[in-house]
Amino acid sequence: MNEIKEIFQLMAQEHMEEAVQRGIKYFQLKFSTDGMELVVPPQSPICKVEAADRLYFYSVAGVYYQYFGPQVYACAFFKEIWQSTKDLPVKWEYYSKYLMQCHYIFMPQARYYQLHQSYNKLFKDIWQFNHDKQLHRHHSKIRMGYLSADFNRCVLADFIGVLTAYYNQDDFQVYCFANGKIDDVTEFYQSCPVEWVDITGLNAPDAARAIYSREIDILFDLAGHTRYNLPILAYKPAPVQMCGIGYFATTGLDRVDYFLTDKYLCHEYTSKYFVEKTLPMPQSHFCYWPRKEMPQEIHGAPCCVKGYITFGSFNDPIKVNSTVLQTWQRILTAVPNSRLLLKGRMFNAYQGGETMKNMLLYAGIELDRVELRGFSKDYLREYWDVDIALDTFPYPGGGTTCAALYMGVPVITLGDGSHGGDFGISILKNIGMEACCSYSVDEYVEKAVLLASDRALLHDLHLQLRNIMEASPLMDKECYMIDLENNYRKIWQNYLQEE
Repeated sequence: MNEIKEIFQLMAQEHMEEAVQRGIKYFQLKFSTDGMELVVPPQSPICKVEAADRLYFYSVAGVYYQYFGPQVYACAFFKEIWQSTKDLPVKWEYYSKYLMQCHYIFMPQARYYQLHQSYNKLFKDIWQFNHDKQLHRHHSKIRMGYLSADFNRCVLADFIGVLTAYYNQDDFQVYCFANGKIDDVTEFYQSCPVEWVDITGLNAPDAARAIYSREIDILFDLAGHTRYNLPILAYKPAPVQMCGIGYFATTGLDRVDYFLTDKYLCHEYTSKYFVEKTLPMPQSHFCYWPRKEMPQEIHGAPCCVKGYITFGSFNDPIKVNSTVLQTWQRILTAVPNSRLLLKGRMFNAYQGGETMKNMLLYAGIELDRVELRGFSKDYLREYWDVDIALDTFPYPGGGTTCAALYMGVPVITLGDGSHGGDFGISILKNIGMEACCSYSVDEYVEKAVLLASDRALLHDLHLQLRNIMEASPLMDKECYMIDLENNYRKIWQNYLQEE
């Protein structure tokens, strides 16, 4: 037990890495249908630790493996937390973390769906509000509520700003229910013609009461399982509820009525994996509206100056798995003298850089062909050092893909036929860049190598991609809001007319 005490002392001193590495030997991890299952042998001294302390170790270990891998270990620890605790809010939070973590590993769509469906069981005893249809029918405008923890400086800001700034004020009244940090970007949302309601710090039932008291007609959660707002929707504070934009799969919650999607992502195969009714947009399901600090300068392809191709990925490095790296190794081998530039906050930490270097070596990639860069505020300018961006899979980029394209960097993406896995496909098709879409690893490699061989085309793309994007449905704010609000009207009328 002395070492167990030392492990918890290390955590108290914030020496998390050493604590996890010393503590993992007291557990067993075995393969399961979800990747890995955590097993605590009965004779393990960890069993003698207070339940709260044991769960704390699980949470620390889960976050550690989330960033430093293997990802399936993080799944196992998060799963153990929601299965072990009797505290409902903790169970809700860690089930969402578990579901999010599952998207980083390869798993059949049917299994993803089953796991999301099981989330609904956690709310079987939760009461819900009743709604007076006549009261809502008398509203002069449709009361639209947006629920988010991301009304601040984050990647989602490039997609949700249009919702608060460009809506039809004659037909809609917008409420922002915010439960996140406040920063300079928050001031933008507060300056829009919206009613700002800060629900930060409220528990789920109290937050639901705050929404219900405003007689919201349609409540739109913008995060799904990336944040922890869904328990609020479980209380049904609005008669019509929906999710989308910030999440890419079903919520699993039967009290969410609709999920926003688009014509490139919504088809017979993907729709069957949603408990919600899918609500397709005629073009993109989100509108890209880049932040003010986006550099205005346009540069040509850097290979024209450097003499070699630089592939790059600014996606969160935890999306970069061994299969992705092995695929990138094939591309680097096929393009002589090419380089790979990876950027992410994880590389600000020594352990993050060492973890990635080990993964690169295991994939057969020579380290002298790779540059790792940590987070920096002016990271957008670093796209000028990249010729071709390589998307990750099975968890592709969204905001990162849009930023790369807007900075003039073409992106090669790989879709797997799932709603979330085809996010990059939707983005590229919406700007007419279907030539960069692939549907198998071999096609992904082939298209990256082919594009790298045509430097004149690369140079032209770097100069023209921003114009192409700005003229596309992906950035057409007016048409996007018209289509979106038509969808709002349709689902509201469906509610008013149903028995």
